[in-house]
Amino acid sequence: MRTIARRPFDAPLRAILFVGPAILLLVGILNVDTPAGAVVVLLAVVVLVVITFFSGVRLRAGERGVVVSLVPFWGRRLRWEQIARVDVEEVRPFEDFGGWGIKGSQRRHGILLSAGETTTVRLTTTDGRRYLVGLGDEAEEAVRSLRRMAPSTAAVSFPA
Repeated sequence: MRTIARRPFDAPLRAILFVGPAILLLVGILNVDTPAGAVVVLLAVVVLVVITFFSGVRLRAGERGVVVSLVPFWGRRLRWEQIARVDVEEVRPFEDFGGWGIKGSQRRHGILLSAGETTTVRLTTTDGRRYLVGLGDEAEEAVRSLRRMAPSTAAVSFPA
């Protein structure tokens, strides 16, 4: 698998992810009185920092298919045979899906993986499900890369 595109969370999303757990950790640190408790708090701080600063949207592809993910929370692997169409779509994350992150919408019949971007790569499966990966200005290049990587046996449509 090769990473086609990656978009880290923007500053407001990182703040949302960081502030609440950081307050809980601060309270935990103030109440730690054993070495085991200190180790648990230290591990929690490391996990919080990793999640806060290394989370984001990622699109990967390889011989077998495509992986869309919101690292480290969620991911979905789609085989090339499952993908009917790949193109770029503009979305309004709050109006269409209710915000950023991993959002589903009955109205849009899809799942949005977004770190704050409105330009997405839309992968439509053969059964009609849609996965929209918010990549911003990298979306067009990501579609071109997927077109190059798709095997000739796959019946994936890449509209111009």
